[in-house]
Amino acid sequence: GWWRPMNNEVGKETVFGKITGNTATVMFRALTGAAVIRSIQLCENAGSTPNLTIDIYDTDNAVAYLKRRAIAVTAGTEILYTNEFVLPQGWSIRATSSDAAGKFDYCVSYDDPDATSRGRP
Repeated sequence: GWWRPMNNEVGKETVFGKITGNTATVMFRALTGAAVIRSIQLCENAGSTPNLTIDIYDTDNAVAYLKRRAIAVTAGTEILYTNEFVLPQGWSIRATSSDAAGKFDYCVSYDDPDATSRGRP
């Protein structure tokens, strides 16, 4: 995926990408420190009805914590999570589609733990 600043506030960023297969796709990983996840948005992009699973993955212990489990998504429907949470360093947010071609676009908005300004709300 790629990122862009959401606004003029230092540290607030968004990563964008596509799910193009039916294995777990890492949408975001907290590489250098814990990150505050502001929102997770996914949208079915091909007019089909694949199932979607979203999990929070603890890489060190190989444990997945389900946020959404294999629920069908109606064609063109957006899935949006806005409950903020802290993603520990090294952990990731993953999505898995039941469709071999994936068929989802996503964006994850977060506070960058490496931002030069620590005065974030």
